[in-house]
Amino acid sequence: MNERVRTIIMYLIKKPDTKIAELTKELSLTKRQINYAIQQFNEELSENQVPEITRNHAGDFMIPLEVIRLFSARNADDNLTYNEQVLTENERIACMICYLCTRIDYTSMNHLTDVLMVSRNTVQEDLKKAEWVASKYALSIYYDRQNGYQLRGLERRVLQLLSDLVKQYDFFRTLEIKQRLAPDVSEEDVIHFIHNMEQMLHLSYSDESIDYLQVAIRFSLQRAIRQLSVDENYIQKDITATPEYKFVKVLLQDTTWSTIDSQAQAWIALLFLTSNIFERKTTQTFDSDQVLRQLIDNMIMNFENQTLINIEDRDMFQRRILGHLRPACFRIKYHLSLGVYSLDSLVQDSNHAILNELMKELIIPIENWLGKAFPADELELLSYYFGYQLSSPGNTIMQKPRAVVVCTNGVMVSKLMQENLKKLFPELHFLASFSVRDFYRFSSDYDLVFSTTALKSNLLQFIIDPIMSYKEQISLRYRVLKDLGLNGIDRSVDELMGIIRKFTKVQDSKLLIEELEYFLLREKQDSPLENAKVLPALTNYLKPNFITIIERKMTWKEAVSLACQPLLTHQIINQTFIVDCLKQIETEGYAGYLGTRTCIPHTTVEHGVMRDGISLLVSKIPIEFPNGQSISFIFPLSFYDLSKHLKAVNQLADFSNNQGLMDKLLNALDTKEMYQYLRQFT
Repeated sequence: MNERVRTIIMYLIKKPDTKIAELTKELSLTKRQINYAIQQFNEELSENQVPEITRNHAGDFMIPLEVIRLFSARNADDNLTYNEQVLTENERIACMICYLCTRIDYTSMNHLTDVLMVSRNTVQEDLKKAEWVASKYALSIYYDRQNGYQLRGLERRVLQLLSDLVKQYDFFRTLEIKQRLAPDVSEEDVIHFIHNMEQMLHLSYSDESIDYLQVAIRFSLQRAIRQLSVDENYIQKDITATPEYKFVKVLLQDTTWSTIDSQAQAWIALLFLTSNIFERKTTQTFDSDQVLRQLIDNMIMNFENQTLINIEDRDMFQRRILGHLRPACFRIKYHLSLGVYSLDSLVQDSNHAILNELMKELIIPIENWLGKAFPADELELLSYYFGYQLSSPGNTIMQKPRAVVVCTNGVMVSKLMQENLKKLFPELHFLASFSVRDFYRFSSDYDLVFSTTALKSNLLQFIIDPIMSYKEQISLRYRVLKDLGLNGIDRSVDELMGIIRKFTKVQDSKLLIEELEYFLLREKQDSPLENAKVLPALTNYLKPNFITIIERKMTWKEAVSLACQPLLTHQIINQTFIVDCLKQIETEGYAGYLGTRTCIPHTTVEHGVMRDGISLLVSKIPIEFPNGQSISFIFPLSFYDLSKHLKAVNQLADFSNNQGLMDKLLNALDTKEMYQYLRQFT
């Protein structure tokens, strides 16, 4: 069940008399989209032997009582655990594949139905799609009638698939799913392992990297401890020469994971190497970074020459840029994505846009050294850090304090507390919820603790009830932010009290101050200021490895299918997308052309659009299309949310009229050069 179905059904449950015309207006959906979503949901209901949603002669939707009860139970609160929530089809497939990735032996059908909590029929259908996903990584799901299912293929492909899925789907971060997929590796031990690595390297990883590492390391260790050795040598010398690799070997010696082989140890080191660093607390440099340091030094020199900006403390600036660029280089070299990084939360202004344009040129020597082009998301993040270090050389930004929840009321209550506290304190990074015993073992890994009972600890601690009233939550928020020095409410309250006393007599100053504190905290929390968001450019969706070059004669159907392959491989579209696009292009009056040399096949969400993405096929021999045009550029467009893609489409229209740029692409030697031309253009 996807979000659209949930939204439609919940709306109908709350307003059962709603007509479909009203529903289309309220939810900004077409009648076709609504009917298709309900049809999908009815198929799931039928499979699980639950009465379906129908419509009477007047057009009213008839929601069976069983469906209402189902949704009421699942939506009793907003803090659903994995065990309570319904995974979408894509999430189920991702969960199934990760389950197979973390296991070496065979997995039975019963195990899969237990993990996914769906019927055998649904598992069998999902398995077909999971096999397709695995095949894109040159892997296969082998079936043995007696033993069950097993994922087979190169080890590096399995680990790459595992990492990509963890970065793509947030639900892997829930404690329940981590326990199901990696029961032999504890959450507490993984967090402690990461913290020890930070201590040995004298740095701290970003919050997003910590969240990723907690899952990726746990799943990788679960796989590694179940296999004796790997014959395949998939890790190169540039990893084994790093301090991360050496420290991983040292730290593993004192754990129950000390038996994993050297290749698995190197993979764990790679996970650290590809994680973004928030702050490096030492000036020490490593021999393994010598070439990259020189390239960064040249980048800074070129920046100074082009902008006439003099960077005062070049050594410090270089070290900080190295801390951001080094993980990006390892990600790009080993084909590991940046993931869903919170670029939207970064400040976007005209200065940043100018710097981003300049960075497209400055990065080229490093791209040539890597032999790979920087994707748009990596370049965007690097531009932000570059600009931030220029404007804030003192690095005044503070990392979120790391918090832990300790509860004596059981696992479910502790998870509920943790979710509520996350919402109450966006300024904190909640890593885990522990028992009292586990907290004493790992308390040094945290900055503060929220507990239902008093603890013998030097950590800043707050004693709270598992369930708090609204005023209790606001009061707690005020105390915590004040003790951490993050609260700017006191001065505002004093100023307001001064104004109020000018015009009226205050009978109860203490109560008024309390109410003003509640009001200001509530306003600040419920109405966060949003940074201005810039619409994504073409290269935000078109990745370097999404470009295909052909130099032979090909039919238009073959060319369109080939152009779509990168999107298909990365699960951005499914096969239905290609079928529908081919059907449309054959239709008389098809409007998917830009200029005289460009075709943009595209379709709707109902016809195979799974995620946002654009690919490109460049044919050096023009291809004749049904309308008689000779096409050299095919851009399949997969857009899930059309409101965000105006800029990218406008850039495609500009491209189709830019004869010089099109000729440059046709004369380019490889996809890297093509991507660099497109990036400069956008």
